[in-house]
Amino acid sequence: MPQTSLIGSSWQGSLSDLAHVVKQIKHARAFGRLSLRNSERFSIAHFYFRAGKLVHVVGNRGDCRAILSELQAWRRGVIRFERGVTTVDVTLNEEHEQLLTDTLMYLQSRGVVMIPTTLQIVESHVVVSPEAKQLVAPGEWRVLVEATRRVSLAVAHLVGPREALKVLRDILDDCSSAFPAFTCLKIAPSGYLQVTDRTQLDHMSREEVLEGFTALIATCQYFCSPIIGEREAHRLIIHALQDICPTLVNMGIFRVDASLLSRPN
Repeated sequence: MPQTSLIGSSWQGSLSDLAHVVKQIKHARAFGRLSLRNSERFSIAHFYFRAGKLVHVVGNRGDCRAILSELQAWRRGVIRFERGVTTVDVTLNEEHEQLLTDTLMYLQSRGVVMIPTTLQIVESHVVVSPEAKQLVAPGEWRVLVEATRRVSLAVAHLVGPREALKVLRDILDDCSSAFPAFTCLKIAPSGYLQVTDRTQLDHMSREEVLEGFTALIATCQYFCSPIIGEREAHRLIIHALQDICPTLVNMGIFRVDASLLSRPN
């Protein structure tokens, strides 16, 4: 089993890694799209996750149940996870997540998918001890705070300052439910983030902070999409971030979706 990592903006592997990648997505509470392709069967499926939860599936074999049923016949394929690539659609629930788990177990029993033993080692107390955590550097924190301010201004441009402040606070509350350490943060009237408990922030790992801000920025884009369209919402966020956009991309918390930007009106 390879030491699969989802820290970067994307990761690609074989079908045998599927159970391991799904478990990492859930463990990291990641936002993104997991794509599966099988050239032999001319089949493709996209699994969308929010905070590690499966929320939507699309493919060329029907609905979620049909896609998972067809997946059980696969013997090989290519999988790719793209962080931050998601959808406004939420069509699935815990029942569908259980169907995905059942499908993975079936593929494991057939020897197609490997059992994700590596993740069990990563989750051990020795590896995740506080002494081993990498914290966010002060320069990175300043970029994250500035990114939040700029995105808040973009939302305010659409709905007005007062409504934007309410929306951002609601989004931060939603992020806090998936990332408990974010309860020490709040949105100030200026649009900047304020820290209410510095001691809690000092114990937040870099990975946890970056995952949280990935969710925060992505959710702001989701909020804008129904108002101006998915492509224009993405363009709005890119324009708002401006010169710090490359830094955020390098940190793995934002991705410029060229295919989305190239779509016709």
